[in-house]
Amino acid sequence: MKECSNKKENQKDCPCIYEPCERKGVCCECIAYHRAQGNKPACMK
Repeated sequence: MKECSNKKENQKDCPCIYEPCERKGVCCECIAYHRAQGNKPACMK
């Protein structure tokens, strides 16, 4: 997974409730993952 210099800042407003998620705060990775699964991440609902 890519490093994200904004990860801590992104996590402050992230509505994801899945705590063991490694993508939380790394929005580009999260969106790509959910898109590949055919669904939307919590921030886009």
